[in-house]
Amino acid sequence: MKIQFKQVAMSLVLSTSLLMSGIPALAEGTAVPTTAVYDLNDSLHVTVEGMYNEKTSSGVRIGAIIRVKNTNSQTIRIPDHELRVKTTDGTTYTLRPSSSNARGVQPDSEVELTYLKSVNRQTEVSLSDISLVDVNYNVYPKVETTLFTVPVGASVWNGTRAEFKDSARLKKWGESFTIPTLESPLQFKTVDVNKSNTNEGANYVVKLLVSNPSDQTETLPVLELAGKSKTNVYAGKQIEADSVSLEPGESKYVHFAIQTEMDTILDSLNVLTTESFAQADTSGSMKTSTFNIGKLNIQLPDTKTLASSYQYGTPITFEKWNDTINQDLNVALTELHVADNADQGSKLAFAKFKLTNKGLSPIPVPAFQTELASPSGYDYAGTRQSEVQKSIAPGTAMIVSYAFVLPVSESSDTFTMKLQNVVSSSSSSAADYKSTIASYQVTAQAQEDRHKISLYPYTVNIKDYYLAQITSPGQTLSINYTYKLQLSMDITRDPQVLVDSNISKLKFELVDPSGSILGSKTFPFTGTDRLVNGKQTLTFNNLTIDQIQSNVIVKVYETMATPAGEVDRLIAELK
Repeated sequence: MKIQFKQVAMSLVLSTSLLMSGIPALAEGTAVPTTAVYDLNDSLHVTVEGMYNEKTSSGVRIGAIIRVKNTNSQTIRIPDHELRVKTTDGTTYTLRPSSSNARGVQPDSEVELTYLKSVNRQTEVSLSDISLVDVNYNVYPKVETTLFTVPVGASVWNGTRAEFKDSARLKKWGESFTIPTLESPLQFKTVDVNKSNTNEGANYVVKLLVSNPSDQTETLPVLELAGKSKTNVYAGKQIEADSVSLEPGESKYVHFAIQTEMDTILDSLNVLTTESFAQADTSGSMKTSTFNIGKLNIQLPDTKTLASSYQYGTPITFEKWNDTINQDLNVALTELHVADNADQGSKLAFAKFKLTNKGLSPIPVPAFQTELASPSGYDYAGTRQSEVQKSIAPGTAMIVSYAFVLPVSESSDTFTMKLQNVVSSSSSSAADYKSTIASYQVTAQAQEDRHKISLYPYTVNIKDYYLAQITSPGQTLSINYTYKLQLSMDITRDPQVLVDSNISKLKFELVDPSGSILGSKTFPFTGTDRLVNGKQTLTFNNLTIDQIQSNVIVKVYETMATPAGEVDRLIAELK
């Protein structure tokens, strides 16, 4: 029998004596290279793609995947050979072929055949080899001819908790790889992993870049990514509901979600292929089951990759293949301020992004998400302002603001700003799946004095102020108390930025020496009752007091409406 070895990674040429001696010449327990090809005849050639062996609650499941290639110019029927496995204790099991297995192979093409056997036994088994046997039932006694025997050794995938023994199957984070034993030319590279908390636990979202270097369209094979911690393994699923196809030379991102317990820390990922096995039950109904075969293990990064430093106002560079940010749209972070709102029991950060349309037609406003990561490892999700414009006109810009609630204990002024997109899926929980498309290290801007308050696209200078107290008789015996705040302000605006009623506003709050709020009023930068250049008087009535207070402080906040309610950032105190 002729045996061909296609060993790309090895330059050694097997001696003629080894080829003539056959497979048994290999040392016992040594795994045959996964690219070894065994000839059934001049036209049909077989490769063992994978072996599966797992102990379950009901017994043991043993499976195998083989590939049959036809090099002839005509369709050839696949012989009805038996696929058998042998255990280390000498027991032999004949695996059942899947009912969906092909019966023949088209010219110059190949098929995969699936075999599975469920054994009712309470103890685990260890596989030693697999054989393809031709059984002639037309004679008595039957005649069995073993076509080939392959020592499987360490190449068997022993289920969920299996470990890879071949160092070639262990990959580092960010290392490019192909899937061993698969004919697919697609190349993969790990790009990002993002962890977020949900009511059901934690979600790890792993992003892979898939590239097609071939000259024909390729479809992503059915894969599974499983997360491994020190004590457990968690099955993952591909988020994209539809099959992913790549044109020649095309690259795309694919995402996998792995749900774990809240405090789980994953160390590595297993890349597995999902195999289907069909079998008719006693009633004749076809039932399909699946099993996985491990292909690779990828080590997760030990520490978070340090993002590059960001300079305010410069266009952000996004991942090349993201489908969220239009190529004619510049996105720049113009502001990040952190204020200590101690009376609210928190700190509040405001981030503002300038979106500039450099194209020739309107661009829809992208709904990207944001997250602040502190050096101590805490992540703070951003809440986007409630309403934004629908699109950006050519040659103009607009502002989108995000608010972050931080604990009072957060002492850092340097963060990693992550911009993320929501990965599309048919699942109702798709909003939980976020993937990072850009990240930069930013230092929060210092708190400004009242003479130069940055409220991009506005800059406000409160040149002077005076708080007057006024009493007047009411319609009954009561007395009305009113405060009038006289302001002298300079307000400038970036002329490129279009503003509307959705932009943040200023809130003036009257606070007495004990910290009680006497009243407040909010004023916009646009529309009626807007803040203007020069002198202006702001009136506060309907106060929660029954007498005039002295030493009243005016706290000035930047306020923004979000889906979770109004959020305020303290920007000045007028005493």
